Amino acid sequence: MGANAMEISESKAGEVCVLAVAGRIDSSNAEQLGARASKLFAEGERHLVIDLEQVLYLTSAAFRVLLVVTDEADRSACRFALCSVLGQVRELFEMGGLLDVFTIHATRAEALAHGPAR
Repeated sequence: MGANAMEISESKAGEVCVLAVAGRIDSSNAEQLGARASKLFAEGERHLVIDLEQVLYLTSAAFRVLLVVTDEADRSACRFALCSVLGQVRELFEMGGLLDVFTIHATRAEALAHGPAR
């Protein structure tokens, strides 16, 4: 994975689809994450968690895409949450005043135990 690369892996845990993201989410790749979520909604997914544990950094482009995904989830009657928003990434959410904008679970296990709250 290069310095500006992002990797997305997909898994299922019961009825919940989990997208685990690793690396950096920026203007060069944020749309890729949004497109992946849109495709899942179009395919009928109703429970989506995006796991940010392995994300090293994200830019405003990532926040824009996550906001679009939240809106799309609402329109698709899909329950959507983030999990494992840690360290510097959590600080960026705090600085942007976005911790209350998203449903955020501390860990993937917590997200799966509660199901996405949205």
